[in-house]
Amino acid sequence: MTYDYARIAKIKCFLFDMDGTINLGNELIPGMEGFFDKLTAAGRKYYLLTNNSSRSHEHYVNKMNGLGVPVTRKEVLISSDALTNWMSHHKPGARLFVLGTPQLLDTIKEAGFTLTNSLEEETDYVVVGFDQTLTYDRLTIACRLIDKGVPYVATHPDVRCPIEGGEFIPDTGAMIELIKTATGKSPELIFGKPYQYMVDVVLDKTGYSKDEIAMVGDRLATDIAFGLNNDILSIMVLTGEATMEDVEKGNIKPDIILDHAKEILNYL
Repeated sequence: MTYDYARIAKIKCFLFDMDGTINLGNELIPGMEGFFDKLTAAGRKYYLLTNNSSRSHEHYVNKMNGLGVPVTRKEVLISSDALTNWMSHHKPGARLFVLGTPQLLDTIKEAGFTLTNSLEEETDYVVVGFDQTLTYDRLTIACRLIDKGVPYVATHPDVRCPIEGGEFIPDTGAMIELIKTATGKSPELIFGKPYQYMVDVVLDKTGYSKDEIAMVGDRLATDIAFGLNNDILSIMVLTGEATMEDVEKGNIKPDIILDHAKEILNYL
């Protein structure tokens, strides 16, 4: 298949997945040294994107800075940012019952929302995030509120979260299935990749048009689908999960495939 590499030159803002695209676990992918400095020198903006709502912006800033990637809080976009951006437009000051880690709760509070903790409090939305501190009591309150008709949203759809050694732990998508089994209800909105809401954050922050934005990642079902679903250029790299065989066998076809993210510089 032939790819229109000239489209890369028109991109003003690149959105990067992290693990599998920039780093593998706690190590920078060889060849990514100095990449972001060169991207900036070429006049391009960039954001690092993750669906993992269990962590804070500071966690990712510290991790990526430690790997030599120059990034500040404002260049890290988490699915929780898409949540708070949407809420601020549609229900400013909302009262939210959140299944989430302390880091997610802090992110939501900092954005100006009120957290509720009981059935008795007035709650505008139940929010389900990646909660590694989940208790049965909190899960019960969430399900009872949803049963009572409180609208329900989720930060992202990932069913499994990869951990060291090639293993996985249950992620938000698994919690969504649990809640659906208990209540019969699915979230009204899911904010992370591959849905539109993280693109909305970038459009709001930058003022760029969709044809000036690209998504770079290694996963077909999230990163590449995110680009294709939202009319932004999708660039798949072969340093992480997906292989050429996966592309050939699957229904999700990236706009462009590169062996390595550093090759973007060749086309600017």
